[in-house]
Amino acid sequence: MPRGIGKLTSLETLSEFVVDKDGSHGGADLSELRLLNNLRGQLQIRNLGFVKNAKEKFKAANLKEKQHLRSLNLYWNADNDDDDDEKSLEDLQPHPNLKELWIRGWRGDAKFPSWLSLLTNLVKINIRDGNFKHNPSFAQLPCLKHLHIDNCTELQYMDDNSPKGSQGEAQSFFPSLKLLRLWDCPNMRSWWRTKKSIDDESNEDDTTVMGTATTVFPCLSSLEIENFPLTSMPLYPSLDGELELKNTNSRPLKQTIKMNITSRTPSSSTSSLPLSKLKSFIVNSIEGLDTHTLDECLQHLTGLKTLEIRDCKEVDLEGMQWERLKNLSGLRIDNIPKLVSLPIGLRHLVQLKTLGIRNCSALRSPFPVFQHLTFLEYFSISNCKELELSAAGIQIFQDHTSLRFLGLENIPKCWHLPEWLQHLTNLQELYLIDLPNLTSLPDEMRCLTNLQILEIGGIPELEERCRKDIGADWHKIAHIPNIQLYQGTLLAVWNSSQICY
Repeated sequence: MPRGIGKLTSLETLSEFVVDKDGSHGGADLSELRLLNNLRGQLQIRNLGFVKNAKEKFKAANLKEKQHLRSLNLYWNADNDDDDDEKSLEDLQPHPNLKELWIRGWRGDAKFPSWLSLLTNLVKINIRDGNFKHNPSFAQLPCLKHLHIDNCTELQYMDDNSPKGSQGEAQSFFPSLKLLRLWDCPNMRSWWRTKKSIDDESNEDDTTVMGTATTVFPCLSSLEIENFPLTSMPLYPSLDGELELKNTNSRPLKQTIKMNITSRTPSSSTSSLPLSKLKSFIVNSIEGLDTHTLDECLQHLTGLKTLEIRDCKEVDLEGMQWERLKNLSGLRIDNIPKLVSLPIGLRHLVQLKTLGIRNCSALRSPFPVFQHLTFLEYFSISNCKELELSAAGIQIFQDHTSLRFLGLENIPKCWHLPEWLQHLTNLQELYLIDLPNLTSLPDEMRCLTNLQILEIGGIPELEERCRKDIGADWHKIAHIPNIQLYQGTLLAVWNSSQICY
């Protein structure tokens, strides 16, 4: 920052203030923020780790007098080499009017500043890459709607005290929180400070473990937990947005679906089940999750629109009931080793529009249920080594004129495209990637008069046959406006908004 900026005392907009590493560039130091009390909107202060005499300079910034600021981002640098033991977040106290607070890369003392409880107008808190061992209680902040904790590897618990458990306190516990993201905190196993050992195997069906049966998030809409081994936390029966669980423990999920929602949240209908309003559910590599638990959970998810099940090695989809998921429009299945064929119960998913299957090494045929999925528009299947895609006599797509997207990748047993392809008269996009034994295209390609995009990658012989004007198969595809021949992958398509619903 240019030296002398502190003289602009009427300045209202300063979106970023960057600290020089060693001061050799003649830049401004934090003390020049002292009189800039008319700043409005967002202020992002970068490279705070380079500040020398941090205690003095932090106070000199005079953040607590900047009453018009709405968002404050405090960023320390990743290559911070400052060994100033006196630096403390206490000296960076902002004004109570602040709405958003971001703290990233703090490597100083592991104690969170006491002034947080004074910021009663906070709507959003984002803490990332910090070395805090515990956070202060965010639960009493009345306006807090978004809380994101990410990569705080030393974090052990969120609240110092165990929940009291009385019904009357439910509304004072995160009364406004809508979105909670907990990512990459490998040492946090309990939400509350406890000396009690947490045994993942014992009492796993006891909803009173650690008092969680009586502590819920009253307004929480979306919850994401990733690489966060929580076995004890407040429950979340009223979620109505997204629930994403990745590389975490299944106990809070089990406790949530077993609780009596009407006794915990008086505003709920007496007929409501926990998670019955949930719209999106992503479950990925969950410790302790088996077929029974997942099936029991799905019986509650009557409002579910999208479902993703991946890296669940102990889950057998065949043994599950799918009748209650009649509103499901998107389903992704990834790395389910026990999956041999799609369960016949999927025939109940009459509203399904998107189906993606990946990395199912034992899958031989996905087709018996397809005759029931008459609304299917997007179908992608990849990395299924045993799949018999071209099995004779299978005419599963005869009535599937709704299919608009078809993606096939890494299917060694695909010797030729099946005859049912000709029935996909509304198909608009076709992706053929890494099909090593596919050496030509069928004449039926000419029936796909609505096909707009054909992409072929990782199939050298087929690519040669599809060269414009000179390839042996060019006449079969010449009507397609957009043809791409390249060494590609379907992963980008899999992750696109189309195939992700």
